Amino acid sequence: MISRMKSFTRLAVLMVLCCVLVAGNLVIPGKVAIAATKKATISTTEMTIPIGKISNKASWNDNSWYLKNGEKLTVKNSIKGATYQFTSSNTKVVKIDKTGGYLTGIKSGSATITCVQTYKNKKTTVGKCKVTVKNATLTTSEYENEFAVGKGEFNLDSYYSSSEPLYQIKYRNPDASYSLTSDSKDFTIKEVKYDASKVKDITDSEEYQTVLKDFVADRYLYGYQFNAEKAGVYTITIKETYNKKTKTLGSFKVEIKDTTIREPKVELLEGNSLNVFDLVSYTKENTVYYFAIKDYDETNDDNNVVYLERRDNELYLFGNKTGTAEVIVTEGSEQGPVIGTVTITVIQAPCESIYVDSNEYTTYVGDEYFYIYYELEPWDTTDKVTIESDKPDVLKVEYNQEEGYWVYTPLKAGKVTITIKCGEQTVKCSVIVEE
Repeated sequence: MISRMKSFTRLAVLMVLCCVLVAGNLVIPGKVAIAATKKATISTTEMTIPIGKISNKASWNDNSWYLKNGEKLTVKNSIKGATYQFTSSNTKVVKIDKTGGYLTGIKSGSATITCVQTYKNKKTTVGKCKVTVKNATLTTSEYENEFAVGKGEFNLDSYYSSSEPLYQIKYRNPDASYSLTSDSKDFTIKEVKYDASKVKDITDSEEYQTVLKDFVADRYLYGYQFNAEKAGVYTITIKETYNKKTKTLGSFKVEIKDTTIREPKVELLEGNSLNVFDLVSYTKENTVYYFAIKDYDETNDDNNVVYLERRDNELYLFGNKTGTAEVIVTEGSEQGPVIGTVTITVIQAPCESIYVDSNEYTTYVGDEYFYIYYELEPWDTTDKVTIESDKPDVLKVEYNQEEGYWVYTPLKAGKVTITIKCGEQTVKCSVIVEE
């Protein structure tokens, strides 16, 4: 009896041990797998920087359009109790603090930063980062180098809107100074350092100020301001001074032009309009321009080929009827210097054809989204479009003057014929309205 009890007890213990082992096999491997993913690694394995000491505020052009920010070299998933040390394979090219962080470019070239982990007296290489150090170089715009007489600038708004600057310094040395020299006193230019504190100088809109602050963040950006006294072609030279040594990065040209008439003759479709400033090029800032229509009949606008109308604080020329008219542009005042005269010819564009994508359409009573799409040739024809339904009690068609489109309202079941007319062109299609 005693031996049987011992055997039963031994069996029970073995069963409990088996359950524990099975449970261990189900749970423990998962924990081990999770822990294994948290291996210490270096934050990046490749980096290109300019000469100079990098910081979170430094930024430079990696290419002609992309701004690169300074970043730290750190350890990800560091182990508690371990120590980490960073070393450079060539301190004459790049340096880094033993504890990591921002790099310092010494001269152009390449070097490798190695991070070593010491944990429980055992050293392990965490990772390596290949660092390329580049000299500052100058890139210039081939297109956006023509301006009107007066002032101009490239600021935070220009950066945010991705405008094309006159020049960019790729891999700008944050510890160097850069000078811009013009070959004439009639054109002066200087660099301007922008950060988030300068957004109020750009716009009065608090909403846009917030957008620009988020865009700039902690970094600083370099723009420029210039003043052109008179028209001409000017050459600007950029030099870099670093460690008491000065070198020339390059030069670029700026062409300054007086305000001129864009085209002496302009065609305008009857019933259309154009902004008066489309008639002139290179308008000066803070300068008033006047547009006068020669032999204008002030007693009756309908007698004029064109007339001026103001919309949303903008001035437009409206093509009233076919014929020609002359617009005289002056600067400063109505009796000021004449910029030039533009001959406006108002013409008609008869409709040549109408296209619909189907001869028959189907809709249902109460369909709010039914529409017949059509195309006109030419698309900007001056002929008016009319659309009629032969059974308006089945499908009503009317023009929404305020919104500027045709509205189709299916009222009851039936079949109607829709006629679309434009000038001398006509096209018909049928519409079946179902319940």
